Amino acid sequence: MSGGEREQKNRKKQTASVSKPIFLASVIGCLALYVPLIVLRDKAQEPVSLIMDSVTYGLDWLFELVGFVSLAFSLWIVAGRFSSVKLGSKDDKPEFKTFTWIAMFFCAGIGAGAMYWACVEPLYYLSSPPFGIEPMSVAAREWASAYTFFHWGFTPWAIFSVPAIAFAYCYYNRRQFHFKASYACGGLLGKRAYGKIGIAIDVLVVIGMMGGFATSLAFVFPMISCIISEFFGIPDTMPLKIGIGLFFTCIYSWSCFKGLYSGIATLSDINMAMFIAFVIYVFLVGPSSWILSYFSDSLGIMIQNFFRMSFYTDAVGRSGFPQNWTVFYWAWWMSWAIYIGLFMARISKGRTLRAFVINMIVTAGGGTMLIFGVMGGYVQDLIFNKGMDLIGIMQSQGEPRAIYAILDTLPGKTVIIPLFVLLLMVAQATGIDSGAYTMSNITSQEVGYNAEPRRWVRLFWSFFVFLATMSLILVGGMEVVKTSSILTCVPILVLQIFFIISVLRWLKEDFGISEILSGNR
Repeated sequence: MSGGEREQKNRKKQTASVSKPIFLASVIGCLALYVPLIVLRDKAQEPVSLIMDSVTYGLDWLFELVGFVSLAFSLWIVAGRFSSVKLGSKDDKPEFKTFTWIAMFFCAGIGAGAMYWACVEPLYYLSSPPFGIEPMSVAAREWASAYTFFHWGFTPWAIFSVPAIAFAYCYYNRRQFHFKASYACGGLLGKRAYGKIGIAIDVLVVIGMMGGFATSLAFVFPMISCIISEFFGIPDTMPLKIGIGLFFTCIYSWSCFKGLYSGIATLSDINMAMFIAFVIYVFLVGPSSWILSYFSDSLGIMIQNFFRMSFYTDAVGRSGFPQNWTVFYWAWWMSWAIYIGLFMARISKGRTLRAFVINMIVTAGGGTMLIFGVMGGYVQDLIFNKGMDLIGIMQSQGEPRAIYAILDTLPGKTVIIPLFVLLLMVAQATGIDSGAYTMSNITSQEVGYNAEPRRWVRLFWSFFVFLATMSLILVGGMEVVKTSSILTCVPILVLQIFFIISVLRWLKEDFGISEILSGNR
């Protein structure tokens, strides 16, 4: 245990009161979004698809531009001399051990969704590749992992880093002791960020976060239920999905209930170790040498074509690839970005801006690409060397069945598959408990080092995430799940720009415009 962790545990625990305007408006907004999906689930898919197309095709350029600007801003922070600015005073020390700190970043940012998409995303790119490439061709194989690296690598974590920088600098350096998105917009909005406009921002943020969490779990719950169904030979029914969801909700609710230090940090350490062990195991039992070669080739393709991929909208060909994938992912990451930023700012006192951003983009982003590289290489080996028709299984029986077919090929599967399910539950619980904790922060009054949100508020948001997820599963269809993420993140798309401008204005006030332009402190 680090000195910061020991100091925190020795402090007298306090609880923050609920911010009634933000809490009530957030609940009403979430109910207005998800209750109709449950009540009108038989009629919801068609209008949802129309809304999805109008947003993804109408704003595709904006999503991609904001994603690229987020990366450029993050690199500017790392490369400039402001990178040595410490989050906090000169005497402040980090609260968490470095491994725990990195684990909490990594686990909060990806969850079980990484294992889901690491298995099935390459299958989609092989069967429907970008740029008009012939399906299942050599070029399709080369681009399959390159695009997974792009969608899960540097730009997503840069999207996370923008609000993280704003929140951390606002709290530790500007001494505005509120972990709220509204306060991080103070550099742009001034006093308006603390009034009705600020309340509206925080409410929209909670609704957006709810959409991101529900999207993730709407992928993960069916995957877990399918694996359990196949493993034990029982029907994969809706009651099974609901039961798994309730059990899973109890796990992350317990962690959130225990708080930041007793629950979330411990769960992150466990999850990180399980991720490392599983990926190493797949690497060792798979074609290890070829996976390394394929990883290097895919990384090179991504780097060589990074600008093309960053701004690819296919406006002429209208294949829908960038809208269905890149725009969806950027929207998904943005719906998570506020929570990730708030949570990572909360745990990063005493770190420099350089360490803060590099840990997000390089360490966490690079680690995620390693997961996708290993799993992507193993999947391609099964298809092209072992003759498995994984794409046919996915198209006829669904993504969870294809994932189970992949797991079924691993040596020692009777042990590995249950451990994989445990990994999924712990991985996603690590992210959702942090998210419920963050939503509790936003819907509470001042929350500082001596105060945490009330426990009933933490439990309330934990179970609300479950209800929102069930609404998406009941409606059914990947398009509905994707649309939940895209629609709820549109306000956050604008906030990304607000955060960047706020940080620039704060730096101007604290250091002067000439120092910013020259890079001198």
